[in-house]
Amino acid sequence: MSNLKEALIECLQGSLSPEGDVRRGAEERLKALEVTENHPIHLMEIVLDNGDHCLPPPIRQLASVILRQYIDTHWTSITEKFVAPEPSEQAKAILRSNLPIGLTYSESKIRNSIAAIISTIAHWDWPEQWPNLFEVLLQYLHNEKSVAGAMRVLTEFVKELTEEHLLQVAPIILPEMSVMINDKESYSSNTRARAVQVFRTCARVISILGQIDKKAPTRFLDPVLQNYVQVFTRALMEPENPGHYKLKKDIIKTVTVLLRYYQAKTSPYLAQLLPPAWAILTSLTVPFKAYLQGNEDDDDNIDSDGEKCGIESTLYAIFELVQALLENPQIAKTYMSDSLTDLIFYTTFYMQLPQERVEQWTSNPSSFASDEDEDSGTYSLRACAQDLLSLVSDEFNQQCIAALGQAVNRHLCTPAGQTDWRLQEACLYAVCSLGTNVAKPWSQSSGIPTAGCFDIHGFVQNIVIPGLSSQDILLVGRCLVLGSNFCTVIDPTLTENFIRAAVECLQPDRSIILKLLATKAIESFVNQSPEYEFVHKKLLEFLPVIVENLITFGAMGQSVDILTIVLETLTEILKLDDGFTASIGSKVTTLSIACFVKFNADPVICPIIEGILQILCKNRNCVVEVQERLTPTLISVLNNSSTEMGKSGPQGVALDLLTVVIRASPTPLSPMLVTDAFPAVINCITKSDDHTVWQNGGECLRAYTSVAPDQVYEYRDANGMSGLAYVVQIACRLLDPTMSEFSATLVGKLVTTLLSKTGNKLGDQLELLLRAVLSKLRSADTLSVIQNLLMVYAYLFNTQLEPALNFLDSVPGPTGQSALYFVMTEWVSRQHMFYGMFDRKVSSIALANLLLHGLNTKDPRVTQIQVKGELVDTKQMITRSKKKTEEWTKIPLLVKIFKLLIYELSCVTADTTADEEGETESESEDDDKENGVSCSGFNVEDLLFDDEESGVNVDDQDILSDPIYTVDLSIYLKDFLTAFSQQPHFPEFISHLNVQELKALSKIGLNIG
Repeated sequence: MSNLKEALIECLQGSLSPEGDVRRGAEERLKALEVTENHPIHLMEIVLDNGDHCLPPPIRQLASVILRQYIDTHWTSITEKFVAPEPSEQAKAILRSNLPIGLTYSESKIRNSIAAIISTIAHWDWPEQWPNLFEVLLQYLHNEKSVAGAMRVLTEFVKELTEEHLLQVAPIILPEMSVMINDKESYSSNTRARAVQVFRTCARVISILGQIDKKAPTRFLDPVLQNYVQVFTRALMEPENPGHYKLKKDIIKTVTVLLRYYQAKTSPYLAQLLPPAWAILTSLTVPFKAYLQGNEDDDDNIDSDGEKCGIESTLYAIFELVQALLENPQIAKTYMSDSLTDLIFYTTFYMQLPQERVEQWTSNPSSFASDEDEDSGTYSLRACAQDLLSLVSDEFNQQCIAALGQAVNRHLCTPAGQTDWRLQEACLYAVCSLGTNVAKPWSQSSGIPTAGCFDIHGFVQNIVIPGLSSQDILLVGRCLVLGSNFCTVIDPTLTENFIRAAVECLQPDRSIILKLLATKAIESFVNQSPEYEFVHKKLLEFLPVIVENLITFGAMGQSVDILTIVLETLTEILKLDDGFTASIGSKVTTLSIACFVKFNADPVICPIIEGILQILCKNRNCVVEVQERLTPTLISVLNNSSTEMGKSGPQGVALDLLTVVIRASPTPLSPMLVTDAFPAVINCITKSDDHTVWQNGGECLRAYTSVAPDQVYEYRDANGMSGLAYVVQIACRLLDPTMSEFSATLVGKLVTTLLSKTGNKLGDQLELLLRAVLSKLRSADTLSVIQNLLMVYAYLFNTQLEPALNFLDSVPGPTGQSALYFVMTEWVSRQHMFYGMFDRKVSSIALANLLLHGLNTKDPRVTQIQVKGELVDTKQMITRSKKKTEEWTKIPLLVKIFKLLIYELSCVTADTTADEEGETESESEDDDKENGVSCSGFNVEDLLFDDEESGVNVDDQDILSDPIYTVDLSIYLKDFLTAFSQQPHFPEFISHLNVQELKALSKIGLNIG
């Protein structure tokens, strides 16, 4: 044994030492040994040494892990993760020759590590440097000891196949996998399942290749598909046992892949494949019942990859298969119409709650609150079944509703008291998931259900009302939620019963889960009350006690998830009646302040608090108290130093809350907000180095400037410096080119507000601001920042075009030409990428104004600017090396503006057309579903309506009050271009248009000969 190998073994032993110093020293020496020439060979020898005097398994397992890491980073210099040195070719050859031996080992951890190492090497070396690998793997498939390891390698191996490799491999590997799947005597269920995975991966790879070579599916899949269908069918029909879950799950997942990728080829075999899959769905009810009661642990069924392969995962696969069937209306109609009731019956059955989940919720109610949240990201079997039920409803509409009624009746038509509460709760959950659609066919005039509808009245009377008396809190809570969801369609007396029951369940002594469901029921009642006077009146009777209990519940501080539900419900209650809101404003303010103090770092709670405070501040009977009680707290937070509070602490949130208060408060603002809070904001921003504080602080100052510009101007500090001077000073700091771009994301809006609200009071500071915007624009790289800054000049072009041109022409740009040239080249090169409807309106109208100005005045400052036009078509393939030498035409700025206005028109017109023809487009299998209409590679919906992404708050009063906000851009551009077509220079502009632009003009009646 070489000295290096002995040293390596010592290091491996030391790395497992419980003593920290020994372990750290060994790890450092291991790192140093990586650069030795035979390091990977020594590691391999340690791993593969399984003789009588071999090292203990932990040492060999650690060596296999280190070898895997070494291969990942050292094997080839081509990889991005490469770390020198690269093994010699001789060392690589030794590894390739000997590593497959490890696939025969009985120790699964070592075998799996070897399989992963071989897969990594094969990614780089097969077939050129390792031409016999595939043959070796095929030989190992017929060896009982090595088949598991070989299959693990093949599973990864086939993911890397190219079309060229597939020609060599597919004719051999696909029939081989079929034989393995079919041979239940020679191969275990896990090995057969891996063979299914290999076939499924090949099917996906063939589908990808089919996008390039249309004949690939015919060449590779057609010869084996029928045989696989037969093999799959037989395997699905094998007797049930836990070991078969993985195999059957993988087969069902593979059928789903075939149906989605090869619908035409797979459809003829569905009549053969679906019955055994259906039989599995129905037969799993027995083990699922045991699982519900906690008598069977589904988590035990986990394979060596950590993937679940038990009852739930099998059901997931079946539900996904049904979803794939629903994606084609014709297939869904053929195979599902006659069995809808049975499908919904079993789907509802599998919505039942396992005892494990119930116990988890009971011990940790916040997990229940999280699971009930549709946006939480938690995905369970129940959620999957609910999604499936919704898809069935979308596809079959009334037929689904009738089937739901029949399925629920089958579940619940049992002797009194014998229905399991879980099943009853699942039925209620299923009905709730489809919403009031289940009650639409009900004959309101006669009170009698029409043929084939769901008898919601009978269901509520006979099932839900009695359920309120159950001892099972989840069933009681679900009854409350259902009653609230259907309060507008059931008998008013029953509605009153549900309201009373919900109020009763909110009592402090009730369980947390029951109070949470009662809270959700109350929120549903509140949301529907505006359209139902009876509910509105009854709610007002009980609201005092409801709010009292909700505030008590929220003040318990159980968890953020629970508090979120409480605060969201309170928010809806505050919108219900101004008089009642005034009566509870003090209590809600107290809770809101407490929540801010405790949860100021929570991204979910803070926006809800902002919404509550906004409602309270807009109520003239609440606003004074809110200001008096909240403002001192916010000032205290803002005046705290970052060293006392961490990086930014709650200061960013405090600035947001203060912005909400300012925006919602009546004017003039109270002295507390101006003389106390305003200087605290300035002080906080000035002393902070946190991006959140800078951005939120800028928005807070924008609110001050917008709501109370005179008060800001009149404010003076002890040294006589005005509030306006402070705001300009902060704006210039945010625009400092040395500051982070993220601090300037919204500063353009602050500058625009300063110009619009205090422009006549800025004096010399106006030029200072505009120069600062220019400086920031020169250094900006992010589109959102560039767009925000350019909007400053767009505003000026719409309000003070001539002074704006004079300023930009008088200032030098970064390339030696005027700042006007710099701004316009930046603007027109990015206009097509701007997003947010309002910004695109402002920008388009500004460009239209500049175009008219240039034509009417022949202003040389504008007419002489040449900008990038279109890419020159060289008729050659563009490679990475050639992209640097792309050639573009040069066209006059005014022509570019004309083309951009046509582009904007085509976008808004395309969006309108998409709305009108959406139903037709959705039926076309060749179109991208729900992706909007693209203009030059951009999604119209993103460009026009994603205002939040562009930093625009849809409730921003500065935006809503701007006359441009109400402009219909489509009409404006049509009128502008129609009028422009009468200009004598119009033919000159037409000569620069491409085919798409000419078509856009023809769509508005401008037919160019």
